[in-house]
Amino acid sequence: MRQRVKSLLPLLLVVPIAGCYTVDQHRFSAHVAQTVQPGISVAQAVQRLAADGFSCDPRSSAPAVTCTKLRQSVLPHSCIERVNLLPATTDQSVASVEVPPIAGSGL
Repeated sequence: MRQRVKSLLPLLLVVPIAGCYTVDQHRFSAHVAQTVQPGISVAQAVQRLAADGFSCDPRSSAPAVTCTKLRQSVLPHSCIERVNLLPATTDQSVASVEVPPIAGSGL
């Protein structure tokens, strides 16, 4: 019995780590491009990003609306995903969408 537990120990350590978030900037950018596009209203873009787990405050940080999502990992490390919505000057639509590099935080 003790030998069985010893042989399973490496597997038990790998499984939680395998489920951790891994940074993939290209995939994240592609996902944002499918979620929000230039031309939709800022309110609709904020609503879509909020439904995707982002926290947005359309009243903050003019001229852009910044939306953020904190992604935790099992390790003492997390990643911050950001999306900047730049509104058009003529109406309440999104002129462009910026996806800054995913930032890391933690130990």
